[in-house]
Amino acid sequence: MASNRSVLRAQEPVTYTCALCDSDDGVRWYCNDCQENLCDRCKEAHSRGKKTKNDEVVLIGEATRQGDKPVPEVCKLHPGKLCDVYCCDCDILMCLMCFSLTHKQHNWKHFEDEFQIKKQHLQEHMTAISARITHFKNETSKHGNKTFKGNIDTMRKDVNTQRAMIKSEIDSIADAVLAELTSLEKEDAVMHQNDGQEPEKKVRELTNLLEKAEMTDTTSIFEMERSLRTTIPLYDVNVQDVLPKLPNFVTGSIDCVLLTKMLGELHHENQYEKTDIDSKHVQRLSKFTVTQQNKMFGICPVDDRHAWLSINKYQGLVLINREGVVIRQ
Repeated sequence: MASNRSVLRAQEPVTYTCALCDSDDGVRWYCNDCQENLCDRCKEAHSRGKKTKNDEVVLIGEATRQGDKPVPEVCKLHPGKLCDVYCCDCDILMCLMCFSLTHKQHNWKHFEDEFQIKKQHLQEHMTAISARITHFKNETSKHGNKTFKGNIDTMRKDVNTQRAMIKSEIDSIADAVLAELTSLEKEDAVMHQNDGQEPEKKVRELTNLLEKAEMTDTTSIFEMERSLRTTIPLYDVNVQDVLPKLPNFVTGSIDCVLLTKMLGELHHENQYEKTDIDSKHVQRLSKFTVTQQNKMFGICPVDDRHAWLSINKYQGLVLINREGVVIRQ
């Protein structure tokens, strides 16, 4: 609480000295260009001066100072009075009349004294804001990290390379099978050509024998019959040529698991860190017991009245209330 002496000091008006005549009488004006206080008389002379007649001269409460010395505002409740008293208890600026009316028993400071403290605090706040801006910029750069995108691009290239290798191997295997089929086709063509020549030869020979038989006269019929009896068995029609059995192409089954192992897969590491929670911040919502036969493997709270449980007795999850009654399974 302010002492009587402090109150008396607060009631003393703040005075200004004219920069031209050193008078403190009627010093109500301030030249923003010269940065000087002026009394009423010097203000008139200042306005008529050859070099200063165009200067901006305003009331002291409306002054724009370029130095470190602060200028209090004019009180809105008491026009003409400057807010040159700071109430420490209410954290506001006020004029002397406001202080004497409603803040007389409060702790106070002169405007200029508190101004420097507030200015220092403001600088500290600005420094803290700059540090937070830097922090959140770094957080933004982490979320949009070029390194992460670079890693994604590298993995994408690896996937495409592995895919090309697998395709190349499959193409190589398929080409080998197709080449084997082409070879079999050529062998079959040569075989058919060779096998076809033998029957044609036999046709020609049998045709020749038939023509001779038709031209046989009476005198040579016995000789021809004897010759044919020994020649015809040489052309046995019951003999069948053994043709090579053509191979069958048995299509294979697609083994996705094996293909995945061949191509590769993404391995996800733990994306979240484990956080230890202080027990004093944990609130027990319910308490119940389960038998050893109904051993519980896990619990996932839904709200303050329900939770999903994984219990040995049940194949899937069960929803229970806080009394331990199964609601859904």
